[in-house]
Amino acid sequence: MWRRRRKSFLGLLCAIFLAVPAAIAGEPFNFMVGVANRCQTTGINLQGTGGAGNAITIDNTSGGVSIMLANQARCGGTISNTGAGAMNCAPTTETVSSTIGQTIAAGQAYNFGPEGQQAWKCIRTTSTSTTANVAEALP
Repeated sequence: MWRRRRKSFLGLLCAIFLAVPAAIAGEPFNFMVGVANRCQTTGINLQGTGGAGNAITIDNTSGGVSIMLANQARCGGTISNTGAGAMNCAPTTETVSSTIGQTIAAGQAYNFGPEGQQAWKCIRTTSTSTTANVAEALP
């Protein structure tokens, strides 16, 4: 009888350790899939000029060029500078200018996790426009 109770207790304890972290994160827990696999698709340049998938031109638009909308489901992503000049990027809650923001040099990228769920904008830091490509991890 003790072994049966101990197995039941251990099973309950395992279920609690699996479900509580998901509950704290505010997400339902699927015992078959788990929280780690909730983002299974990728969105590319969803804010691209001329439609999704196109590279985004980063110019000197006052306040920056919108490259990502806010998305609370976004798990992470990458902002890549595929042009010849550097650019500064920041969440729209911050000021972005040619001298303020996360500088991404030509050929470089900025990777982020779920902390990047807010909307983002970028602006060029040189006299010529550059291009950006954005990949977002989505559910």
